[in-house]
Amino acid sequence: MNEKSADIDEVGATKFLTPEVIKAAVGLVKLGKVYPLGQVLEPGIPQLAHHPAFVRTPLNTPYQSQLRWRERGANNEPGAASERLEINGHTGTHIDALGHWSNCNRIYGGLDARENFTEKGLVHLGLEHCPPIVTRGILLDIARLKGVEMLEGGTAIAVQDFQAFLEQARLKLRQGDVALLYTGWSKLWEKRDPRYCTTEPGPGRDAAVWLAEQGIVALGTDTMAVDVDPPEDPAYPRMTHQTMLVERGVHLIENMYLEELAKDKVYEFLLVALTPKLKGGSGFPIEPVAII
Repeated sequence: MNEKSADIDEVGATKFLTPEVIKAAVGLVKLGKVYPLGQVLEPGIPQLAHHPAFVRTPLNTPYQSQLRWRERGANNEPGAASERLEINGHTGTHIDALGHWSNCNRIYGGLDARENFTEKGLVHLGLEHCPPIVTRGILLDIARLKGVEMLEGGTAIAVQDFQAFLEQARLKLRQGDVALLYTGWSKLWEKRDPRYCTTEPGPGRDAAVWLAEQGIVALGTDTMAVDVDPPEDPAYPRMTHQTMLVERGVHLIENMYLEELAKDKVYEFLLVALTPKLKGGSGFPIEPVAII
């Protein structure tokens, strides 16, 4: 790459996470109630066909550990359990790094995707550049807006849908927010229904652009891959990925558990999502929480 590191925008829309934005978000906490927003991570969870499955292998048993401590003279029988994990970074509830997605061999900031991807990970726009996300979260419950428990796969959510829900909830998206889209699709995750991985509702192209224009720093959904699938135009798949990651520098959070927020009609809250500093990582599981 010829670009100088000092000239490269590594943080994208998270630059909107100013002290003022964070302080205002913390002020939303009144009850001290926490909503976990991550799915349980275990072997057998839904995964895209081209992604390897999550594998957990026992590595160290408490008894094996006891034997080693005995050899060192311990009398209190200490033991420890550990395991080896083989995991694709895009497994379970996870965040996409800005360097994860490319279009026409270009990633966010116009960098060459082919040069940016190496055996050691992403040269630029890896997860180590994603700051702690502490900000106001807004739940967009489009299933409730439509009067259904779950949107159908292939449903393209329109700008007017988002605007109508926000008007009903008497809320507005602000710069620095995280928008969470509730479609009800995670009910299929819980049932291990194969439809979860083969089709899904999601923002239409215009709606994705509109969301990004509101200044959000991340978009999270209760679906496998955020995008509507099948796409509106088969020649242009994954347009929300393109809009958010490539064009706007907005992170994506996939496979979220939003059922409790939707059930309790919690639409505004403090959102906390801490990303592991995986150097060159294109994505990794996280455990976001909403606090009211």
